[in-house]
Amino acid sequence: MVSSTFLMLAPACGDEATPLDCAENCAPVEGSYPLTFPNDAGLPPECVNLNVPPLPNGKDLMLNRDGGTLTGSLDGVALKGKVQETGSLSLTGTPPPSSDGGLTTFLSLNASFTGGAADSGVGGSLTGNFTGNYSRIQGNLSQRCTVTRPFTATRR
Repeated sequence: MVSSTFLMLAPACGDEATPLDCAENCAPVEGSYPLTFPNDAGLPPECVNLNVPPLPNGKDLMLNRDGGTLTGSLDGVALKGKVQETGSLSLTGTPPPSSDGGLTTFLSLNASFTGGAADSGVGGSLTGNFTGNYSRIQGNLSQRCTVTRPFTATRR
């Protein structure tokens, strides 16, 4: 009796909408980027009323890359996300609860990387949007505010 088995290997991608990890071909985004919010009007009144911290203007966005997976931090908030071969990246993070226990924060950054190689540390910039979603529950009331601001950052 002769038996034959065919083994077919498909790309390891569980969801067709999720691109494969770009591995070594990912944009070299790792580094330190001080954020600048051009023409920023500050926080809207509903955010000021919630005691939302000021935008991280001038604070360093730190990025580390392992293939297409990003980790990093911004103003003490740990971030996780993805980078694509095209240079588009997205990061999200939630800091520990505020010291008063009431403010809940969710941060999201979406950006495009241009220029520069990671090895030389020269060049490279990000252009994108910072979004902060904030909420606080006081008694039976829930207050919310969202801040979305464009940013630019040049790698140090």
